[in-house]
Amino acid sequence: MSTIASPREPPLLRRLPSSTPTSPPPTRPSLDLTRSGIASPVEKAYPSSPQRQQSPQSQPAAAAAEGPPRRSNRAALREYYKLRSPPPPALPRIEVPDSEVPSSELDAPDFDAAAYVEELVARSSLEDLLRLYTRVLGEVRALDAEKKALVYDNYSKLITATETIRKMRANMDPLKPLASTLDPAIAQIYSQASSIRQATRETVPPPDSDEGRARDAQARRRKTRRLAVEALATPQRLRDLAQQGKTDEARRQWELPRRLPQAEAARGRGARNTAATA
Repeated sequence: MSTIASPREPPLLRRLPSSTPTSPPPTRPSLDLTRSGIASPVEKAYPSSPQRQQSPQSQPAAAAAEGPPRRSNRAALREYYKLRSPPPPALPRIEVPDSEVPSSELDAPDFDAAAYVEELVARSSLEDLLRLYTRVLGEVRALDAEKKALVYDNYSKLITATETIRKMRANMDPLKPLASTLDPAIAQIYSQASSIRQATRETVPPPDSDEGRARDAQARRRKTRRLAVEALATPQRLRDLAQQGKTDEARRQWELPRRLPQAEAARGRGARNTAATA
């Protein structure tokens, strides 16, 4: 037969006499007490003690309390010195000439989204709104695809340009020793050309000087003598060509000697009746 067992006392209570009043177990001091608003006796006795420190939670609050005055002071200084923060630079518009998406009023620079939506909702039905939503969604996806294609093309061009530059550098590396040897040779050629030009200027007189005019007259006389010798030898040369049957060649060589008397007559020298002589 079961009996109801009485509750067993804790081991500590069983060791202590029953007449001794049980005291509650000591409790650990909570760390939250330092965060509470209750001031310690030391703080009450010495309010200006250097041991008094602010809690971590009070520091952001103090910083937040000091923030607005600093911002207001900065704004006042900027206003006093007439300093204005520069406006943000406008984002450059990228025009895609071969885009499949036609331009619409959504692409206008002064597009107002709120006003556009209000007007559209006011004058369109639900079916029109759904149709417009589908169209805009398709255009957005098409533009996204074009953007990805443009990025891919530019990336491919960048890779191609990088590869071209690498090949050019690889081809130029073997030529660097040759280029270093060409520099002294080019410098020597330049110095020789400069010396030759200077020597020519010193030896050849200017054309407007007396010596230059005499040199030109002597050159003309040499040319005239050469032409006279050729003209005197022309009859015999023409006879030889005629005997050989080269009539066309003889006529061609007779053109220059035939013009010489006419030129001399035009200058007032030589025979008067050059036509009869020819």
